Amino acid sequence: MKRNRTVRNQTISAIFMALVGTAIHAGAQSYLSSYDIPENKPARPVVSIPPVVPEETKPVETVPETEAEEVFSPSLAALNLAYLYPEGADRTDAQNSLAGQILRELSVKDSEWLASIYDLSNRKPAEAAAKLGLPADRVRGLYNPLDESQTEDNPDSWLLSEWSRIDMVFTDENGNRIMADSNIKEIMAMANTYFYYTDPEDSDAFLNYVLNLWDKSHSIHYSIGEVYYCDGCLEEASGDTEASEAAGTAGSGENPENASGDGLTGSEEAQSGADGTAAASASDHSQATPETAEIGPGVPSASEATALGEDNGTGSGMAEGAAEAVEQEAKAEIGPGIALMEASKAAETETAEETDKEEERDKEEKTPLTKCPGHVDLHITAAVAGASSSEKSLFSIAEEVTAAEQEAGFPGWTEEHKNAVLELAAQDWKAAYGLTVSSTYISNPLSQSETEYYLSLLPADTSLERRRLIRYALSSVGKVPYYWGGKPSAPDYDGNHFGSLAAADEKGRTMKGLDCSGWISWVYWSALGKRLPAESTDGLAGCGTAVARADLKPGDIIVRLGDEGHVVMFLAWESEDRMKVVHESSGSVNNVTVSTMQASWPYYRKLID
Repeated sequence: MKRNRTVRNQTISAIFMALVGTAIHAGAQSYLSSYDIPENKPARPVVSIPPVVPEETKPVETVPETEAEEVFSPSLAALNLAYLYPEGADRTDAQNSLAGQILRELSVKDSEWLASIYDLSNRKPAEAAAKLGLPADRVRGLYNPLDESQTEDNPDSWLLSEWSRIDMVFTDENGNRIMADSNIKEIMAMANTYFYYTDPEDSDAFLNYVLNLWDKSHSIHYSIGEVYYCDGCLEEASGDTEASEAAGTAGSGENPENASGDGLTGSEEAQSGADGTAAASASDHSQATPETAEIGPGVPSASEATALGEDNGTGSGMAEGAAEAVEQEAKAEIGPGIALMEASKAAETETAEETDKEEERDKEEKTPLTKCPGHVDLHITAAVAGASSSEKSLFSIAEEVTAAEQEAGFPGWTEEHKNAVLELAAQDWKAAYGLTVSSTYISNPLSQSETEYYLSLLPADTSLERRRLIRYALSSVGKVPYYWGGKPSAPDYDGNHFGSLAAADEKGRTMKGLDCSGWISWVYWSALGKRLPAESTDGLAGCGTAVARADLKPGDIIVRLGDEGHVVMFLAWESEDRMKVVHESSGSVNNVTVSTMQASWPYYRKLID
């Protein structure tokens, strides 16, 4: 009992002490010392301090994320240099890639090669002969009284002023006729295959390789036919001085559909055809004038001299007979005294007349009256080697190129590698790599017969200068791409790089060329050596002098201004209100073309007399 009381007392004491301790603690918390009383000081800005992050939870520092770069991996099935760019180049345009830069250089090579062909065909025969290392005699005919550059007493001036026919043929390495196609893609594909095994990123070596292949895979053969003569083109042009300037072609008035042959006849066929004409005409000519054929133009034969009225020693006898007849007639009518005097005067008159005739015949013998001054043809064969199985193909050329410096890693042109080249060349490079590659910029050029047909539409009194202008314009049909804002850098084709790659114009065209007004300026500059003072439609509308629509002549221009501005060159009237024109078209053809239109526009301008 006593024990229980003791335990109870201890418990009560413990509780009491706990309560007292709690009370003391509470009182101590409520007591403020002098140190706890805040001072009346100006408030300070509160600085927020970030909480300390435990070491184990700190994020690992990383470089800001960028777009992952593709790792270049060369392939036989892809154009590897299309994925590589020079340092600092704009990678948004594939034309800036290493492959794009090499394509531009090759496109310039194509353009310059075609320009050399076209420029030679547009030269006068004597100029072309000199360029080919041939003497001027090679294109000399007979005196043409209608050619202002020739003089009667100077046979050296009797050079033919223009080609009668130009046969231009493009062939592959086997001589098969083709369009004027480019082999750039095949050359690039071959280099891609070769350098896949050597150094896929060596663009300098790649460039040297493709340029070497290009040079060895292109060739041009020119030949000038023998001068030949027709039955009388000058007689047909009798009384028409200017029309004869275009008479260098027999049958120039033929319709293209009915004319024999065209401008793309093969060189052998063209040569034999021209030679056949020459043989027939020249044969007749040589039989009648063997000395002329043997000695040269301007030397008449006996038959020609007879035809011109040579008397072969009988002239003086004819004069004496005439004098006798006059004397007898005078005697019968007047009487002996006066008759003798009159007969003497008559004889003197007849003798003087005969002397004049003999002098005239002597002059004609030195400068014979010719019915035809002569014709001469130009034959051009341009060959482009492709990737075929032929012994003259690009593969054979490539073996020669690499024979001296064969890389150990390249296994050679096996069937597998040849197929890789063909498959890569057949790809759409615009879709696959963003690269523009044109097989050719030539689009439907006129044939020779078509050109002559259009020339035959010119009025008979068309001047030589205008004929030359129209002929040059027609020769450019299908050969100069349309390029918005394009202006000529030089006359003729050389120096303009038509068809080479350029920055896309407003319609996405990437082949260098001319716009409509640039083409007008270029034709005048090339054909006549006169660069126009303006090369825009607005400028051309103020060039030259205004003419009435009804008074338009070949070579005059018709201009329309505004958003749909355009300029064309007048060729000939098609009907009462429609005309044939030559122009650089931005339509579907995107090239120079001949069109029929009404062209009732505000400005009709004459740029030459």
